[in-house]
Amino acid sequence: MKDNALAVANYFIELAQKENRPITLLGLIKRVYIAHGFSLAIFHKSLLDPRFDKVEAWKYGPVIPSVYHSFKQFKANPITEKTVVMTWDEHKMEPCFHTSELRDDDAKKIVKMVWDRYKGYSDSRMVSITHQKGTPWDRCYVEGCNEVISDDITEMFYKALVKVIVSESGKA
Repeated sequence: MKDNALAVANYFIELAQKENRPITLLGLIKRVYIAHGFSLAIFHKSLLDPRFDKVEAWKYGPVIPSVYHSFKQFKANPITEKTVVMTWDEHKMEPCFHTSELRDDDAKKIVKMVWDRYKGYSDSRMVSITHQKGTPWDRCYVEGCNEVISDDITEMFYKALVKVIVSESGKA
């Protein structure tokens, strides 16, 4: 099975639990999107499965609806467990439940990098980061609509961000 947004979200939850750090729905959604952006920029590879996942510009920033709907029951409380996905077993003719897991090593590296970079950021700071002038959300948001944020726009933005980060790290 291809990696998808829920596998990315579950990996963030795993990292948060290992460090005994709370992660909420809002922070999780932003981190999954940011990881997707960095993966597009660095590896030219999406972390999303287009059959299930898309990025939309919602009022509070970029949202992957599959992640939102899988974890919305936690509201603003810390997420305490990974999400489980149901698939259909064609041989047994019954539902099968499993936890989406991130398998790709490059994807894991990106998620870990994003976790390390942003784990200390509050949810409100994560929102403000994704709301800055010129971000993909800023370019796509239309009040009252959930416009799709294309991978092309996201990749272009995160490639420019990677250049800035590399440039700044060379100055240190």
